[in-house]
Order: sequence, then C-alpha cells, then structure tokens
Amino acid sequence: MAKKDFSAALNAGVARDQKLRDDAVSSRFDRVEAALSGRTTLLESSPVSEPRSEETAAPANSYVETLEKAGKVRATYAAWPIDKIDDNPLNSRTVYREELISARAASMAKDGQLIPALAARHPTDPERAILIDGHYRKQGALRNRSQTLDLKLLDGLEAIDFYRLARAANNEREQETVLDVALGYKKLLTEGYAKTNDELALLVEEGKSKVSKTLAVLDLPSSIQEFISLYPQQMGINIAYELTLYFKLAGESRTRDLVQKIVDEGLSFQKVKALREALSHERAPRRTFSRQYKVSGADGSSIGAIKEWGNGNIQVNLALNDPERADTYIEALKKLLAEDGHKAT
Repeated sequence: MAKKDFSAALNAGVARDQKLRDDAVSSRFDRVEAALSGRTTLLESSPVSEPRSEETAAPANSYVETLEKAGKVRATYAAWPIDKIDDNPLNSRTVYREELISARAASMAKDGQLIPALAARHPTDPERAILIDGHYRKQGALRNRSQTLDLKLLDGLEAIDFYRLARAANNEREQETVLDVALGYKKLLTEGYAKTNDELALLVEEGKSKVSKTLAVLDLPSSIQEFISLYPQQMGINIAYELTLYFKLAGESRTRDLVQKIVDEGLSFQKVKALREALSHERAPRRTFSRQYKVSGADGSSIGAIKEWGNGNIQVNLALNDPERADTYIEALKKLLAEDGHKAT
C-alpha cells in the first residue's frame, strides 16, 4: 500500500485554519445555529449550512501528543482506501446531521481535505483501518465519490482510547449533546467495557449520579430526543434529566410541549424543575386516613370492627353469631341506604 508523509499538509492545514480564526470570519455554520435557535418549531424550514471546521480538535491532539511522548503510540500518515476504513465502534457521537454531511462534502470538494482523519490500524486485518475521529470527513468523501481518505494512523492504542479520543475531538469542534454522551455510554456497556453504572462512572471518570442521569435520557421518546440533539446549549444534562422525570408524569405530548417552551422562551433549569415539581404535587395521590371502631360483645370479647376512611368509605365486619339479629342489622342498614337514594339487592 502506498504511504506518504502528510506532515506538510498537516502544518499547512493548521496554519490556514488559524488564519481563518484570526481574521474572525464567522462561518456559515454559526449563522445556521443562530437560525435554528430562533425557530418556533421543528417543522419550520431552516437554511442548510456548513459545519465548523472538523480540522482542529485540541483536546484530542493533546491526548495523542501525550501518548506519543510517553512512547505508547506511534503515528504514521497514509492515503487509505475509503472502502477499507471502518467507523469507530466506540465513537461518542452517534447523531450525524444530514445538512452537515452535505456541507462537509461541499467544503472538501472546494478546498480538499485539510487535515488527515485520526485512525488506528485494525487489530486483525492489516489492510483495514478503524476511524477514531473524522466521520463527517469520511461521509463527505463518500458523498464526493472519493476513493481514499487521508489518515493519521496510530499504533498502540488501548480500546478505551477510541472512546476518549473521539469524545475529546467531538466536544471541541461542536458542543456534544447529552444524547450523544448517553448513546456513547450505552455502547460502552453493550460492548462490555463496563458491566454496571458504577464501573462505567469509573471508566469515563464521571460521578455515578451524572452517569445515571445521562443514561436516563435514552428512556425519552425519539421526538424529545430530537430536540435535545438540535439544541445542546438549552438541553444540558440537568434539564434533560428533568424532562425524563416530567415525561413519567405527563407523557409524550405534554413533555414535547414543555420542550418547545424551553426552546421558545429560554426556560432555566430552575424554572423547568419548578414546573416538574408542580406537576408532581398535582399528580400525587391524596392520602386517605382510616379510623377503626372495635366492637365488643356483652362479655367484653371482640366481635369485630367498623372501619371508616376519610374519603367516605366504610367497612363493617361483625360476627354476631345470631342469624336473626344479623338480619335486623342488615335491614337497618338497607333502610339508611334507601333514605340516601341507594338500593341494596
């Protein structure tokens, strides 16, 4: 397989991207995000735009540099056949937006691929590579019918590094949504990297409570998850978790209305929490208090009890041991019921 050193292209791409930032040229992607934030519903049309640059991911690069300096990984560069590049099985991002794929394809068709995508050699098939970061670039290249994708190949990675590197890069370029994180956590559990939420918390270096709250988002219906994916700034972990609690009380339709209100009015976490707590009190079952009257016979022995509840219910349980006297009691009760318009048959 033909391989070449892409160091020059890497440096040129970084310099070019830095110049664009220094010139403070707002990208079309930023304008699209602003437009999306102003939409009143998801049904309204929105302009298609190009994503922010996928070409820089400082935390991921820093992590790779640390591994390289420690001698744990070695990097090489190659133009790799795109049909032999597998997606990262532990990629923390799961939701890929169609308009951003199209924008990436257009950008690559115009300017080329500025920076190689981060990848690793396949552990069992030397002819294949596994993508760590650069899934939008791969999708854009496929859309442009490209035969190869420029890769920075890392040898010596541990399995969990695939997750950590992808998450660092994704979160640097574009704010990672709670849904992305939740789906990434689920992958780690499904793939057996952690067997319990406690083990998962240690693995991803997050608190147990935060991990549990994040995973709870996956219990929401897809219509609510779509909002969380589109509005990451307004749908952080705390509000997202409140939505899971609200959904259990109110169902999908009312929860969707609340989400739309969060987007339209910019409701704070405290306001959302207050709305959920108000609904919780509204739906809480009324407590009913009971009182029992013990009934004793002439000799003082217990013959039963009469029990009443605060909601008007009564229960009579008497052992009279006298059928004729029992009939007298029953007739008296029927008479009282008849006076209130009831009929005992």
